[in-house]
Amino acid sequence: MSLVHNARRDAEPNTLVRMDRPVRRFDVARLWEQYGLRLVRYGGVTVVSTVVGLTTLAIGIFVFDWPGVFANFVSVCASTPPAYLLNRKWVWGREGDHSTSREVAPFWIMTFFGFVVSTIAIGVADTITDSKPILLLTQIGSFAALWLLKFAFLEKVLWPNEDSAVPERV
Repeated sequence: MSLVHNARRDAEPNTLVRMDRPVRRFDVARLWEQYGLRLVRYGGVTVVSTVVGLTTLAIGIFVFDWPGVFANFVSVCASTPPAYLLNRKWVWGREGDHSTSREVAPFWIMTFFGFVVSTIAIGVADTITDSKPILLLTQIGSFAALWLLKFAFLEKVLWPNEDSAVPERV
C-alpha cells in the first residue's frame, strides 16, 4: 500500500454510518399519525364489504347451490359498489362527481384483480373439498392477503393525499 492510501484510511473512522447524517428509523408514531385514522376507516369499510360479500357468497353456495367460482363472482359484484362509495367518501373524503376514468374504472380493475386471486383460490379449494365453510374461509383469506396492497393503491394512486383530506374525527 502507498503512504497516501494509508493516510486516507487512517483519517476516516471505521464506521458504517456517517455521523453527520440523521439515522432513519421505522417511526410507528409518525406512520400512525399519517395513516392511522384512514386505516381504521378503511378497516370499517372492509368489514361492511366483507359482510355484504360473504352473505352473498353464502346465499349463493348454501341456498342456490351455485358453484364456488360463480358465487364468488356474484359476491364481488355485490360488495364492490358499497366498498367504492364508502372508501371514496368516508375514508378518503372525496365529494362531488365521480370520474369514470380516474376513479371508478381503476377501482373496478383493482377489485377485478382481487376477484381473480380469490377465484383461483376458491376454484382450487372447490376441487379439493366439498366443504362450503372452507370456500368462505378461502375467500376471506385471499382478500385479507391483498388488504394492505389495496390500501396502498387507494392511498398513493387512486386518491393521493395531496388531493384528499380525511374528514375530521367524529
